[in-house]
Amino acid sequence: MDQKALLIFNPKSGSDSISLEELSERIAMHLKQAELSIFQTTGENDADKIRKEINKHNPNLLLVAGGDGTVKLVAESLQAQLPIAILPLGSANGLAKCLGIDLLEDGLEALRHLKVKNVDGIDINGELCLHLADFGFNANLIEKFEEQGTRGMMGYIKSSFSQIFETEPYRYLIKTKDENWEVSTRMLLIANGDRFGTGAIVNPGGSLDDGKFELITLDVERLEHLFEVGKSLVSGETPIGESMKIWKLDSCKIENLDQVNFQIDGELKGQPEEVSVHIQAARFQFVVK
Repeated sequence: MDQKALLIFNPKSGSDSISLEELSERIAMHLKQAELSIFQTTGENDADKIRKEINKHNPNLLLVAGGDGTVKLVAESLQAQLPIAILPLGSANGLAKCLGIDLLEDGLEALRHLKVKNVDGIDINGELCLHLADFGFNANLIEKFEEQGTRGMMGYIKSSFSQIFETEPYRYLIKTKDENWEVSTRMLLIANGDRFGTGAIVNPGGSLDDGKFELITLDVERLEHLFEVGKSLVSGETPIGESMKIWKLDSCKIENLDQVNFQIDGELKGQPEEVSVHIQAARFQFVVK
């Protein structure tokens, strides 16, 4: 069957690294004899426009050139399951890294084989989460970036080390169908993927296709906790100690008792009083390396 591919290109993601013309040429080299259509996002009604482009061209493959936000936009626009290939151009590209697509070169090389993996989604108060959502520490960093205009990995890493000790623990009530319990933590993470966009592994043993999400508390109160967490972030080994606790769930509700900042896939969502979280098993298909 002839390959019909639709490229969704975000010109605001990595616009200095590669032009649309160059990217199209490189796609053609890796995705030989494919009919390629192109749509550029504008920031205005993109979801509706993407749906119309899909209906117009009837592709059997979607290419997404952008960051996590662009990937999420395309995934939310789908009315039927189509394989999605990520060509990472954003500053972090967390979901791509979870799929083994660290660089643009990896995304292009994956087009040669088109190996497809089922990927779960997480429904959080009716909104899609593909990668990670959290209360507290990381959401506070994102708020700081938006206020100060900080961008890039070095800015993230520097802010992380300063704020990880400054953030106070916050209280949350976790409610499942079987039990309720309260936690006090600096960061409460809802994880589909296993790592941050930096590549740091925050969800050891996490999987995008196991029909579960992980609820993770992350705390650094003493220097020994910093070593525990640091080892986990690099090696992917679950730390032995009090710095990290993990629960594997398919649904829960979380009461935000101290009205803490919340983010989904890098986008701030205010300070919700409660969020309802449900797994959506094998909702999407993504091309992996």
